[in-house]
Amino acid sequence: MADALQRTPVTLVTGLHRTTNARIAYTLLRPGTTVVSHDLRDVATGRVTRIEHRMAPDGVDSLMIDDIELEHGCVSCTLRLDLLPMLRALHRDPDVEWIVVLLDPAIEPETLSVEIRHTIVEAHGAVPAPAGTDVEIVATVCGIDAPTWLADATGDLTLHESDLVASEDERTIAQVTVGQTRFADAIIVDNADSSDSAYDLARLHATLLRLAPAAGMRTLNSQQSLTRDIVESSISTAQPESPRGRPTHPFDPLLAGSPELDSDCGVALVPFEADRPFHPTRLHDALDVLLDGVVTARGRLWLASDPDDVMWVDSAGGALGIRHVGTWIACADDSARVAPEHRALAALRWDPEYGDRHTSLTVLCHRADPDTIVRTLSAALVTDDEMARGPGFLAALPSPFGHAHRDPCDNLDRPGDSAADPMTTTRTESRTDREGE
Repeated sequence: MADALQRTPVTLVTGLHRTTNARIAYTLLRPGTTVVSHDLRDVATGRVTRIEHRMAPDGVDSLMIDDIELEHGCVSCTLRLDLLPMLRALHRDPDVEWIVVLLDPAIEPETLSVEIRHTIVEAHGAVPAPAGTDVEIVATVCGIDAPTWLADATGDLTLHESDLVASEDERTIAQVTVGQTRFADAIIVDNADSSDSAYDLARLHATLLRLAPAAGMRTLNSQQSLTRDIVESSISTAQPESPRGRPTHPFDPLLAGSPELDSDCGVALVPFEADRPFHPTRLHDALDVLLDGVVTARGRLWLASDPDDVMWVDSAGGALGIRHVGTWIACADDSARVAPEHRALAALRWDPEYGDRHTSLTVLCHRADPDTIVRTLSAALVTDDEMARGPGFLAALPSPFGHAHRDPCDNLDRPGDSAADPMTTTRTESRTDREGE
């Protein structure tokens, strides 16, 4: 049995296309490796198909296919009730040296990473604990279908509408595929010769290099074989800033991996910074600028109506959400728990009057005009005259987002908080929602 202090390495394979993902995962099958997958297409009925394909250290293959019944049919139940305990059990199997988890397209790897780190599950012969005590995500590989990825990443169809799941899953294809790609340490672009033109392929590359700048990337056409060497070399060329299984935190650098800021093939990464708050109503009216011609936007918001609360905006294609992810250090007492990355960022930009409050966004656009984005967001900030009326006036401004402030003020950055956590959603809307306003 593996030493309990030596965690079993896990490689995640993710992406929207099952065939591409399976090809990637099975190139990694070698002696001592187990490939685990769950098919969630019937999860709404409470049935999930689990496949375990392992190669023993002596090279002997075995395949186990089981239909498992879940009391509550959902993605999170599958993780908590079957996959996480299974990871702990595999860690204790003397024939398992490496685990490859082939994720169903409906599972986002960052969500799984959070679950592995923080969800306590039972395992035979072990005390209840998170699976992360036994296993460690060492790499995430994302398969990309060249002709379809950009359209998927900029649309507003839900998983249910796209037949990826049978249940009424409100997440959009764009949210899922952008999240899968952003969390990748390695990207395999498949079917490159099926793109409509060389320009389309170049535009896809420009987008991926800005969305996941620290990831290693390989591009294949339909005539090229996908080999283990190709997958492993893409993993090995990932930069140190790549996630390596670490969930995103709200105060992480938004430009980690030093992405290119200049435009290429009409694709541009637009940073937006402000040391004054947004007027909530004007920001709501300005959100259309993040829903058309934009692949994704994310970052921290300072809302005048919620001066103590760090708000997080995250968009993908035609869907956008704003939620509460923490509290500014400026309103906390000395006993408050503050994440190290939050304290480091605050020290870099502390204002004598407003402390660490600020807005910092990055917007990845593929058709939108960067100058229009900056101009529209700037116009949504409070004016000098409004700032002069004082904090009481600003806090009393009506907010279409609702109010997310939590008491006491020192309820900061709980262990496990990340930008991927299902925290309080104050507003989620889509391009379709806004067209109906």
